[in-house]
Amino acid sequence: MTLKHLSLCAAAVLALAPLVAAAQQTVDVTGYKEAKDDDMVVQPFNLSVDEIEDMDVKDMGGEEIGEVEEVLTDGSGQPVAVTVEVGGFLGIGEREVVLGLDRLQVADNDFVIDADKAMIEGLPDWKE
Repeated sequence: MTLKHLSLCAAAVLALAPLVAAAQQTVDVTGYKEAKDDDMVVQPFNLSVDEIEDMDVKDMGGEEIGEVEEVLTDGSGQPVAVTVEVGGFLGIGEREVVLGLDRLQVADNDFVIDADKAMIEGLPDWKE
């Protein structure tokens, strides 16, 4: 392998490192439960659980990644994450993954995340 090839490989690894690190950041869902109170306000969005459920999740370029299914609370009952339905085609093969609220921003009545569809689909499944 030439020095040029090694340099290109090293540059590729360095460019992908942040994406790999982001994909490996997972949420410890131990003790999480689905929010039962649809009127509970979820901060920092100032939206109710009912308003958040079924919101689209998009990447920074506006491509739809999935849809929020549930708001999750921690052991103290505070909202901390959502489950996002991702993957599949025409409702077949879809699965739910957990995404922390700190990863989301609201824009134009959708959630926006600074990650791509592949990273989100790589998150662990939500198992009730």
